[in-house]
Amino acid sequence: MKIIKFKKTIISFLGVFFIILPISPIANQPTIIEKPDFLSCLIFAWLVIDPKNSSLVIIIFLSFLADILWHRPLGLWPILVLIGAILIKFMMTKISLERFFLKYIYFTLFLFCIDTCIYITSLIGMTEQLDFMIWINRFIFSTLAFPLVIFLLEKLFLKNLKSSNSKL
Repeated sequence: MKIIKFKKTIISFLGVFFIILPISPIANQPTIIEKPDFLSCLIFAWLVIDPKNSSLVIIIFLSFLADILWHRPLGLWPILVLIGAILIKFMMTKISLERFFLKYIYFTLFLFCIDTCIYITSLIGMTEQLDFMIWINRFIFSTLAFPLVIFLLEKLFLKNLKSSNSKL
């Protein structure tokens, strides 16, 4: 039980770090490339690797914190992530995602659906939309960053998950 709480704490700290990273003043020059959405990668990787112990409360908290700090419409992203998380947890009971290729395809679909819903909602609400090239660059770099995040999460933080689950 303590191992599960420890892993949830690590995921929470990683999530807060990935929220603060894009808004922190790292350089005095503007960046040319768009930063990937590491928070989405972390949430999806956690849901796929450990669906039984992934906490929806932590996921919603991180999504709301990202909304507040990134100046996004409050609640839209957390609702879509919650719907996606419930669908992923349901899928994990029906489909085994042991292959990395399937994880990668599902992450791409997950991110595309959420971004498309946000774009359509901003069109309906007549709010300011993100420039299409920035959106596509963020999407591409996020899908390219996903393998790194899932590899690090599996190897460093959730490495003993399968052995601890088999002992229970």
